Amino acid sequence: MKAERLIRILIILQHGETISTRTFANELEVSDRTIHRDMESLSVAGIPVFSERGKAGGWRLIDEWKNKLSWLTEKEIISLFLPASEKVLSDLNLNISTDEMKQKLLLSVPNHVRQNAANLWERIYIDTDTWRGLQQNMRSMEPIQQAVMENKKVTMEYKQANNEMKTYIINPLGLVLKGSAWYVIAINSRNSYRNFRLSRIINFTVLEESFTRPDGFILSQYWQESKREFIQNLPAYQVEVEVSRQIIKRIMFTGRFVRHLHESTKESNNEWVQLSLEFPTEEEAVNFILGFGNQIRVNSPVHLQSILAKKANEVLELYSGTVGTGPLSQAGYKF
Repeated sequence: MKAERLIRILIILQHGETISTRTFANELEVSDRTIHRDMESLSVAGIPVFSERGKAGGWRLIDEWKNKLSWLTEKEIISLFLPASEKVLSDLNLNISTDEMKQKLLLSVPNHVRQNAANLWERIYIDTDTWRGLQQNMRSMEPIQQAVMENKKVTMEYKQANNEMKTYIINPLGLVLKGSAWYVIAINSRNSYRNFRLSRIINFTVLEESFTRPDGFILSQYWQESKREFIQNLPAYQVEVEVSRQIIKRIMFTGRFVRHLHESTKESNNEWVQLSLEFPTEEEAVNFILGFGNQIRVNSPVHLQSILAKKANEVLELYSGTVGTGPLSQAGYKF
């Protein structure tokens, strides 16, 4: 979002006019403070942008400076043409024409990379929505987004993972899209950083009270560190098994719940392979292994064998009264 905004600022400034902060803010639909930060970013990047004071003042480039983004490498220029996710633009209420944006960018790139940049747009499509297009609660997006941009405190009722409701007063610092889910990164009343899933925010109010953004806070760096800590703290339940060769591909395909660690060189025979599997919890391991029936045999932990046997017996008891009487039996199938 910021990168696109900086490019738009450069395109406008390259016309050689002096543009006021308020004009930029209205055009890009951001605050005056955001424009000042963007101009500072451009200056740090080596773009000769400066301000003129007075009634007719504003921002402009040094006379005759028109670099057509040549300060970027060819790959960096082409990367700007990666198509924007339509879901992201919709979620953020950015009603812009991606085709128009592409044309504006094409006018600003050197001729020798123009065709490659256009090809990328035509050959790559980014879809961050779910397969079934499940609708999430996005009512809070617009006011939260406004609070983030204007440094306004927010009070909200939040449904936690255990479905309990809790009230928070937060300082929202940024928005992150992970997969198809939005998160608001904030500082809570205990002065701790927290990640809140947007779809779990039930009721909220943007307060008039402002907050001071922490010095040195960089959203992308925080999120990467937060993600690393989350992964490191995930529970791990390791199981040593022997599996039929017929299901190895199926096991790897279902990698959402199980991670393949290694394949042992010691095999009991050609039909069975020893594997180490890792699950989030024991319950996930039991449910997964039961789903493969007699094609997975647990070696350790040993106590898991008795749990699986008990669960299998419970399934047998559940259907014991229907064996021989159901439509499958009547059709000639044997159990």
